[in-house]
Parts: sequence; structure tokens; C-alpha cells
Amino acid sequence: MRPRRFLAVLALLVAVALALPTFAAPLSDPVGDGVSVTTTNSTNAEYVRVTGDGELTLDLATSNPALSGAGVNAEAVTYIADAFRVRYDGDRFASVWLTTEADGIAFRARGARLGSRTDAIRLNPNGSVSVGVVVDTTTGTPPEDASFSVEARVAEAADVTDGTVASGGTGGSTGDGSAEETLMQVEHPSATSRTVTIENAVVGRPNTATMDRLVVDREGDGVVTLDELTVVGQSTLEMDVAVTEPDAAGSLPASASMRPVGAVSVAERRGTVDRATFRFAVDRAYLAATGIDPESLTVYRYDGSERSELDVEVVGRSGGDVFLEADTPGLSTFVVAAAAPSIRVEAAELQPATVAPDERTTVTATVTNDGRVAGERTVALMLDGDVVGERRVTLAPDESARVTFRVRAPRGTHDVRVGAADAGRLVVEGATPDGGATPVASNPAANVTETPPAASPEAADTPAVSTDEPVAEPAGGSLPATVAFVAGLLALLVLMALARRVRR
Repeated sequence: MRPRRFLAVLALLVAVALALPTFAAPLSDPVGDGVSVTTTNSTNAEYVRVTGDGELTLDLATSNPALSGAGVNAEAVTYIADAFRVRYDGDRFASVWLTTEADGIAFRARGARLGSRTDAIRLNPNGSVSVGVVVDTTTGTPPEDASFSVEARVAEAADVTDGTVASGGTGGSTGDGSAEETLMQVEHPSATSRTVTIENAVVGRPNTATMDRLVVDREGDGVVTLDELTVVGQSTLEMDVAVTEPDAAGSLPASASMRPVGAVSVAERRGTVDRATFRFAVDRAYLAATGIDPESLTVYRYDGSERSELDVEVVGRSGGDVFLEADTPGLSTFVVAAAAPSIRVEAAELQPATVAPDERTTVTATVTNDGRVAGERTVALMLDGDVVGERRVTLAPDESARVTFRVRAPRGTHDVRVGAADAGRLVVEGATPDGGATPVASNPAANVTETPPAASPEAADTPAVSTDEPVAEPAGGSLPATVAFVAGLLALLVLMALARRVRR
């Protein structure tokens, strides 16, 4: 090959190598028993690789050519969504969890942490789950290479003893000396529904079905989930469990001062359930995003004609997550609700009711919070239907405060209201002493002065909320990639120039 032609080919190869981004072949690593890890179609597959020793590793080094910029953010909590996926191709069910000894590294799937067997998620036959990675650099620098393991337990036929069944649930033997055991299966027709089938159950004995964290409500990265459903009923039961809109059960009683969070409908297909217990989980990200006090959460049952509040108990706390249980005498639609403030203007008055054109009247209103939790509200003063003044009031449960406005109005008769409360009619008589027009500003709001509430709630120190919830890694181009692209173009131009000289 001629030297010039060799140089031209070499320049072409350099151009292609520099101009094209670096691609990694999809990873597929078998864990065993039909469970495998894959990065095929994963959004952030470039963070995951397999070492020469066969270990799964997160490559967080700045030298990783597939990462943009300088890798993960410094002094931040970064969430790398959809880094890889865990798949189960067996014909039973598999419980899957992940472990790592690396500091500052955690895994999340289906909106929850996935760091131990107690956090395990359940995969159905031919099912898969997307796994994200949380990298916390607020307390230190994580290792550039973080090895991790995918642990799995696949259900066996022998697991159907003492009521533990492969598909997720607990029950018991028939108790009549027969060899038949209680069988339970939980199917997932969709992400928002479950179908529970129980056979050979002991009448009067509870059977618990695992709902695989059925998401009832979501706020940011936080979720409220139905984790378990325990039922007592006939020996053969089949139930449909589905997330529904809270208004499917109608509005909650106004006197309850509650706002709906989410709802679940449970209906029997076969058999009759005598009583049931719901176990909900509320993770710390949800509590942080909504500001809800977990003690204020409750559950209402709607049986088609009336709504009743169930007995709800906080049965556990773990790492900021809260677990609730609610007992019900039967199945129907259930609404998870949180206590809300109920702030209203009880009464309003003005004094004096008749003033001269250059005088002001005092409008006083009593504002009360009848709700179960503290809250705040903007109280509006209205003159002839127009808002001319506002006051922000914060009240604790069962607390009242007096809000006062000083009002000056044009000559004539005016209707005065504070919120929905009628303060009366204000009469402004005559003209100014010099016979001129009423001395008011063109903007009615300028004629109102506000004074603090006569009785205001004690101010509570409210610290800034700091969470360890992940912040999305910002997307964008990187300087090395841009330089490589420019270099590739330059090499291509050199190639074209050499080609022309060869022709000559």
C-alpha cells in the first residue's frame, strides 16, 4: 500500500474512532435459578459492568469514557435511574434483593430501597424490575468501583408448608388430617391491580397475601403502598384488588376534616371474606414531600351506602418509613386519608358602622381551625365584592385568632365581608370638611391597613427539611465529547485533502 493511501486510511480510522461515542455491549449476567441481570434497553447501562472476576460493579470513576462530564455530582445525592434490570425467567416466583459493602451506595426499585432480604421484591414468572442507584456524596466520596451482588430466592414446591406458599402469602393446613395444604397465588394483571386466589384455607384462620408493594399514591419519589392483605373467610377465596380514584367512594364527610390520599377497591370473585386487615407502608420520601404527619393518616371504608372510619394503628417504623394496619369487617372500597386543617371565618363585624368621609372603620373577624392538624389560610377582606385586603393566618388544631383591618371607603353604603362571614354594611356620610370628594385612593386596597391577629398561635420552630432522597443527575453534553467530535471533523478534512493529492 502506498504511504499516502496508508495515511489516508489511518486518518479515516482515527476520524471514525474520535467522532463516534463509546458504546458498551449490553450486559447479561446470570444469577442462577432463572434470575439474571441485564442492561439491555436500560437508560443508564453505562454505569454497570462485569469485572474479569465475574463481579457486578458500578463504574463511577471519572475515567469511565461512557459517562458525561465528571460523573456523579459532588456533595449531593444523585439518583441514577434504570441502571440495570433484574429478570426472572422461571415458572414459580422469585424474591430478589441486592447487597453492597460500598459506602454511599444504595439501590431502589419500584420506589423503595432494595438493600436487604427484608426489602426483597417479588418477581412473577417472566417478570423483570428496573433498578436505580442512589449515590450519596454528602458525607464522603464513594469508591470509583462499587461491587454489588444480586441475591435471589426462588420458591420451591417444598415451600408450601406451614402455610408459606410460593406465590407470596401465609396460611395453614386444613387441620383435618388430610395432606392438602392451603394454597395461595397472587397474580399481577397490571401495575395497579392484584388477583388473590386462596384454596384449602382453614375456615376462621387468617391468610396473608403479599401485595408486592401495590402503589396507592405517589408524590415525587415517595409512595404509599399496600404491602399485605390478611383475610379470614371461607376455604376458597378469589379477590380482585385494584387501585382506584378516591372519589370513587364519594366525598369524605366535611366534618371529618380529612383529605383523601388514595383508594383501593377489593371485591370477592369467589367465597366470602368475614374480616380483613390491610397493611400499608408510607415511605419517608412521601412524608417529606407532603408534610403529612403519619399519626394523622386513617382509612375510610365505603360499603356502597355509607362511609365509616376504620381503626388504624401505626405498627412499625423503619428508617423513616411508617407501617399502618387497618382492620375491616368486610371488603369494599377503602380510602386512605390524611388529616387536614379546617380553617374558617366564624364571625366578622365592623365598628363603627357609620363614619365620616375622612374616617376609617375597624373590621374584626374571628378565624378558627376545627381540623385535626395545624394549617394556614389567607383571609380576604371584601368591599362590595372586591378584595381590598388579605391576611395570612396560621392556626393549631382547635385554635382561634382575631384578624383586624382598618378600612377607609368612598362616600356611600358598602357591603363588607371577611371570607364567607358578613361583617355588615358600612355607611360613609356627607363630604369632606372643605366640601371636596371623599379622600380615598384610586386603588381600594390602598385604603386598608392590617394589624396582627389579637390572639395568634405560638410560633413553632420549623427547621428546613433535609432529605436523602435522590436528585436527578442533570443531562447534557461533556467537554471531552465535544473535543472528540471536533477532532474527528478535522481528521476528516485532512483525509479529504490527502485524497485530492493522491488523485493528482
